[in-house]
Amino acid sequence: MNDITTPDIPLSRLESAITERGKDDNDGFQKEYATLPYGENYQCDIGKRNENLPKNRFKTTFPYDHSRVILKTVPDYIHANYIEGADRENEYIAAQGPKQNTVCDFWSMVWQENVSVIVMLTNLKERNKVKCTQYWPEGNKHIIYGIVSVKMIEEKEYAFYIVRKMTVIHRETKKSRVVTQFHYTSWPDHGTPDPLCLVVFLYHVTRTGTSQTESPTVVHCSAGIGRTGTYIALDVLNQIGRKTGKVNVAEFVKKMRENRMNMVQTYEQYITIFLALNEIYKSPVNVKTIEEFTEKAQSITMNKPANQSKLHKEFQLLMKVRPTYTDSDYKLAKEGCDGAHTNGILPLDKFIVHLSSVVSKRGSFINAIYVPSYTNSRGFIVTQYPSTEEVVDFLSLLNDHESDTVICMDPLNEIDSSTKWLPSPSSSKVVTPFTVHYQSKTGTDVISTNIHVIQNNSEEEAQSITIIEPKVAIKTSGNPLDTTQLRGLVPAALNSEKEKPITVVSKDGASLSGVFCAIHNVIQQINMDDRVDVFIAVRQLQVRRPEFCPNFDEYSLVFRSVYDHIQSSTENIYSNQ
Repeated sequence: MNDITTPDIPLSRLESAITERGKDDNDGFQKEYATLPYGENYQCDIGKRNENLPKNRFKTTFPYDHSRVILKTVPDYIHANYIEGADRENEYIAAQGPKQNTVCDFWSMVWQENVSVIVMLTNLKERNKVKCTQYWPEGNKHIIYGIVSVKMIEEKEYAFYIVRKMTVIHRETKKSRVVTQFHYTSWPDHGTPDPLCLVVFLYHVTRTGTSQTESPTVVHCSAGIGRTGTYIALDVLNQIGRKTGKVNVAEFVKKMRENRMNMVQTYEQYITIFLALNEIYKSPVNVKTIEEFTEKAQSITMNKPANQSKLHKEFQLLMKVRPTYTDSDYKLAKEGCDGAHTNGILPLDKFIVHLSSVVSKRGSFINAIYVPSYTNSRGFIVTQYPSTEEVVDFLSLLNDHESDTVICMDPLNEIDSSTKWLPSPSSSKVVTPFTVHYQSKTGTDVISTNIHVIQNNSEEEAQSITIIEPKVAIKTSGNPLDTTQLRGLVPAALNSEKEKPITVVSKDGASLSGVFCAIHNVIQQINMDDRVDVFIAVRQLQVRRPEFCPNFDEYSLVFRSVYDHIQSSTENIYSNQ
């Protein structure tokens, strides 16, 4: 059974190979995965010794003796194996997540093996179960872990992962080195991650995690076999695919399992490797420095026929790789939107936002979705202007999800229903069970109105909400293209409280909303990393709602706005010197 050799897949055929295997409820994937060697196929006597049993996180998973990492300390045992990479033998160390009693061993291994990159693929706790012990210090603390002391230098939080830089000092020799930990925080317990998010994470690791060429990368989850195997397979097969033009997922998983049991633990994880590889090869991540982006923007001359420009080609590729969904992906929306006006754009079940406050004769459905910012996986709630009867749902949405910033894509005097919930100066509006009180209005570049919303018969304090709207309608075309109004909306979102979602509203919950979120996310990327990737920013938004940035005008508006932002920021720097 286990001697079946699976043929290589040329990259040009990867998509059709996925389609073929995915038929009949992934029957092809399940059968192929079932041919892989499973269980304990080599000796693991060291891990089963009585003195080592308390160091194992799970009772049935042990490291193979022949490939285990041997510590130069006494005792020499740690639950970790070397795994072969694309270029060399011990390119990775696959390890279980440290336990309370193995944290010092873990750091001994990191020091001994000259490791500069750690990839962590689990949260410390998932569903109230401890998956891994925290093995790094908080804030500016210096913590001693056995032979080393560790100090945090920097921690950056992104929407789907966290990057931590630490100084590790050997206590005897006083030598020090920097170790970077890339912690993927969005892998659902008993589920699989979004393939594109995983690809963006992998790219961040390989771009910034400058590992010493000869030292291994430590990869761990909880047991160190499922998510760990998935990540290593993706990294290695990506490298092999680039060199040879073909990949073989089954044969590589077999190879990993020769050195550590049950790497890639479920057939769903096995499928994720295929899907993520496909995302890479459909259009690789192409992050640019600010200088490179500016150069590119200047070279895309606006007077060329649009269809010849590089930007148009980029947009055509974006449309080609845009996800397609079926009716089954919109099941909740189809059941819940009975009678609601939706403009034909529905929320995907996976990302739908529910209402929790009980309002008589209203259900829990609202046409709204969660959308990530660059730093928060639920940074935005995107919805449409409510009809008269849906005004109460809109206020419930802001109340339930504690959203205190609302960004409107249109001047509200053009939206008839806004008079039903937004009071005029010095007045109030009653939308049972809410009362909305007008507070103040300011306006330089854009109009900002502050309101207080009180839920009747509630002990809670009034919710203070800021409504931001453009002064004039935002145009998506024109020569020159004026991006001032659109860019004027961004600072309010950037300055709002990080934990609370920002609600973005447009006529159909898509037009201009995707443009705004993309511009906001790229500006966050510039602020955090000095890097720009408009294409991936829009591509990640289209996973949530394929109707975002659906035409060339909207895509080029994102591109132009980011360029104008960079130009005006640069001017400000020079004028302040």
